Amino acid sequence: MADWPPVIDADGHVLERQSDIRKYLEPPWNRRNTALWPSDQPFDTDLFDTLGYPGYGRNMSPAQQVETWLKIMDEYNIEQAVLFPTGSGNIPKLREPEFCLAACRAANDHFAKEYNALSDRIHCVGVLPLKWPQEAAKELRRAVTELGLVSFELLSMGLPTALGDPMYDPLYEEAQRLDVPLSVHGNRSSSAEVGAGALRTFAEVHTYTFPVGIFLHFTSIIFQGVPVRFPKLRLAFLEIGATWLPYWLDRMDEHWELRGEFEAPHLKKKPSEVVRESGVYFSLESEERLLPQTIEYVGDHHFLYASDVPHWDGEFPKNLKYLWNHPDLSRATKEKIAYHNGKEYFRLDRRTAAQAARKAN
Repeated sequence: MADWPPVIDADGHVLERQSDIRKYLEPPWNRRNTALWPSDQPFDTDLFDTLGYPGYGRNMSPAQQVETWLKIMDEYNIEQAVLFPTGSGNIPKLREPEFCLAACRAANDHFAKEYNALSDRIHCVGVLPLKWPQEAAKELRRAVTELGLVSFELLSMGLPTALGDPMYDPLYEEAQRLDVPLSVHGNRSSSAEVGAGALRTFAEVHTYTFPVGIFLHFTSIIFQGVPVRFPKLRLAFLEIGATWLPYWLDRMDEHWELRGEFEAPHLKKKPSEVVRESGVYFSLESEERLLPQTIEYVGDHHFLYASDVPHWDGEFPKNLKYLWNHPDLSRATKEKIAYHNGKEYFRLDRRTAAQAARKAN
């Protein structure tokens, strides 16, 4: 057992298999033999199998993955882990509405019944048919009220318009009503959308597209006043670190000062002030050199710890050890980042109780 207080992992992952999800497809989609989500360039993510978390493979069953996760959590004093899909987040990129919805439902059923049901410490998040916000709101409601999912992954690629667009209001309204957060997660599939089709290597594409995709949606969400119009909605921006925030918010503030009256009418305050006062969260990388200054600039109640296990670029457990030993962060700030903020963002006390009640019944 590690010698630090309990931890909430706000962004780990599972390596889900399409064959497992396919079992939950409803007719007639269960007779369809196509892939459940679009593919991308065949990059060698794991670099000849030299990268990735040791002992965590793509062919592991859900039960094996849960067992592995629990061993990791016990060893490093992780009280609860919120786990994001590795491939299923791409389901919303499907163009056929009926098939997209069927695949989202199947994935959410799979996560609830083959991962979450095995432990009240594991919380896989769901996916939604984001191109059709009314349907997305309905599936969010089903997945929360019937399956108990704690959040939903909104990938930064593959959407018809940025996430601040009013077309998504039905989804935000339902998420706010049900008090469930929406988690915008960086990715690189479909990266030509943001100009990465001009890049040659995986390193270039991955370096560039994760932050740029998040910048796109963050800019839209804040300038279009989503946190103002839905003041109880919680949002997170995940897997690009945090030290971009002072630069980007300064830039947004400048544009708001010059053009906000006409082009950001929902914002009566600077974007930086809106973010500080809203339920907006960011995962961080504990070794970012300007992390203390960024936390001071935004406020320590906005940041989440994420292990990123078992992905190729995750630096667990080094990143957790470094956070607890960080010389320039107070003990109170470390505990907020590593535990309290994650518990608050996902409302894990309430969700865990509901999960236990479902098991009892």
